[in-house]
Amino acid sequence: MSLLHIVTIIFKHKWIIISFFCVIVCVVTLGSVRQTDIFRASAKFMVEKEVDREKALLFQVSVPSTYEKYDWITSEIEIIKSYPVALRVVKALQLNKRRSANHPDDAPDPDLEIEKSIKTFRNNVQIDVAKNSNVIEIGYKDTDPVLATRVVNAIIEHYMSYRSELYDESETYNFFEEQMQITDKKLRELEHDQSEFKKNSEMISLETQKNILLERLTDFEKRLTDIRTKRRQKAATLNVMKDQLAHADIVKMPVIESSDNSAHWAHIIKLRDELLDLELQREIVLQKFTPEYQEAINLEQQINATREKIDSEMKQIIEMEEINILSLIAEENVLKQSVVNTSNEIRDLAQKEYEYSQISRGIEDNREIYSMLLKQREEARISLAKLQKGVRVKIISPAVVPIHPINPRTRLKIAVAIVLGLVCGLGFAFLWEYFDHTFTFPDDVELYTGLALLGSVRDLKIPQNDDTTPEMIHHKKYELEKLQDEIIT
Repeated sequence: MSLLHIVTIIFKHKWIIISFFCVIVCVVTLGSVRQTDIFRASAKFMVEKEVDREKALLFQVSVPSTYEKYDWITSEIEIIKSYPVALRVVKALQLNKRRSANHPDDAPDPDLEIEKSIKTFRNNVQIDVAKNSNVIEIGYKDTDPVLATRVVNAIIEHYMSYRSELYDESETYNFFEEQMQITDKKLRELEHDQSEFKKNSEMISLETQKNILLERLTDFEKRLTDIRTKRRQKAATLNVMKDQLAHADIVKMPVIESSDNSAHWAHIIKLRDELLDLELQREIVLQKFTPEYQEAINLEQQINATREKIDSEMKQIIEMEEINILSLIAEENVLKQSVVNTSNEIRDLAQKEYEYSQISRGIEDNREIYSMLLKQREEARISLAKLQKGVRVKIISPAVVPIHPINPRTRLKIAVAIVLGLVCGLGFAFLWEYFDHTFTFPDDVELYTGLALLGSVRDLKIPQNDDTTPEMIHHKKYELEKLQDEIIT
């Protein structure tokens, strides 16, 4: 589309463009004139948070770095936006009564009026924070510039008051003090229970007593094993002796080495040697004489007497060994009972150790709780000692009564309306032209028909005089149409 086409379209639809332009400018101008002036009062103040170096020194914590020291500004903004601050400002400046006066048709409900006033107040409050700084700007919009200034000052005042109440550590200090007393009392009771438990259990050192009992148990088990082994050996040997004695095989009878019957065994060995000599002599005599020989009879009598002595000695030894075995059995039973008793003592000691550990763990837990409460109480005491609760508020730019309204901006709106009217008018004109399918320019005929244009006839307006008849007008139109057809052909 050439510049000539654009200019032609503009002049062709100039009344549409002018109509849009005038309507938009008039509407915006009338709306700006009729709109109520809105004023905005603002104040800037700086919130400085004191670094608790006493707490850092007391509790061994690090001081926040430069990059982290402004993170707490968000919590201060939330305090400013909080419901209690809004409620106090509304009641202090009686904004609810002002709203009731502006809306006399509403139902006279005081609570509802306060809630609506708080909602309006929050919508008109603006809070901004400069980037990476602790400067807060509070603004308030209202039709009354003086009231807007008073509201901003009231917000700052009630923010500081409410913040002091939030960070009041007196109740916290009393709470931690009370909890410390409870914990200290419980700790003393547990320490007393521990002392009584050690006294009643006759405990000196759990580890030492455990070692003593384990050593004693080991000694009992070792002695029990030795005695059981000795008893089984004696019982086996005694069975062999009884068997040999029952078969009268005295020569093959084993010798039990024992300090208790060593004299008897020495006598038996001597008698057995004598018996062997007598039997040897008898064999020699019987080789020469018959058994009825007097010397053979005497030898036989001596042999029988020696056998009786050996049997008597063996019976005494067997009785003594049986007594020894019974003694070993009794000692074994005593050792078994000692092992059981020692095991029970170890088990009881383990139970005592568990109970002692429970008492000790309760003491350690309460000591940790007491230490934690002590730190928190000291933290509350330090905060309580600071009248400004660790924050200083410095007003940089106090709120002043605004002179010029922020809304409506009549000049700006009229300028925007002029631009908007031109844009809308031109846009509608070109849109109209886009949907208009008639040929306006000679080039359009060549573009859409593909034929060469030989010439064009301007649209003539035939002036009507008094002597011009309708027949003459019709005849001239017919001649013009015929001329146009010939030119096109």
